[in-house]
Amino acid sequence: MNGAVVKYGLIGLAIVAYLGYSSLQGSKPSSADLGNVLDRTDFALTNYQVSNAEGDVDEAEMEMFTSYLTDVMNASPAFYQGSIGMSLGADAMFTGYQDANQNKVRDSGEENIFTVELDVENERLIATDVSGNAVHHRYSGSGLVTGLLIGRLLSRQSAAGIRRGSFNNRRTTSRASASGARSRSRSGGSRSGK
Repeated sequence: MNGAVVKYGLIGLAIVAYLGYSSLQGSKPSSADLGNVLDRTDFALTNYQVSNAEGDVDEAEMEMFTSYLTDVMNASPAFYQGSIGMSLGADAMFTGYQDANQNKVRDSGEENIFTVELDVENERLIATDVSGNAVHHRYSGSGLVTGLLIGRLLSRQSAAGIRRGSFNNRRTTSRASASGARSRSRSGGSRSGK
């Protein structure tokens, strides 16, 4: 009888410990598929259409691109369990965050999911999750608009003190080794322009 009480007591304690641990983990964002993050970022860079008649990529246009990138990240098929918001930092780093209310505005309590950085020296995009896992992918974008977007991002990096070669020692895994089917995310763009 004592053995059964101890046994069920330990099982009960394990269940309480698991539930407590799970509730603490519930506030942390789950990891996004970095392969899909890279594929969709590359898609957005390649397919974005500049909205102004002059074809300039100014700060207002970068905000519109960030909104477009947000739409691409959330297009079907979904690769993350919640809505993703995107923000562009002064250093040209895109941050993906949990956009619980889907308003495309970073609100209090909406945690980071991943970041995307441009490494022009090695012609690659680098996605990093909140655990520090980093995956890289050579961007395939070519053409005038992609060049203008990348040029604007490089100007931001330069202004923030990020120099060519700053990413050379970054430890990353290649996109080919990342999970997720590349072909699935290629259909991820909800539109190919404005």
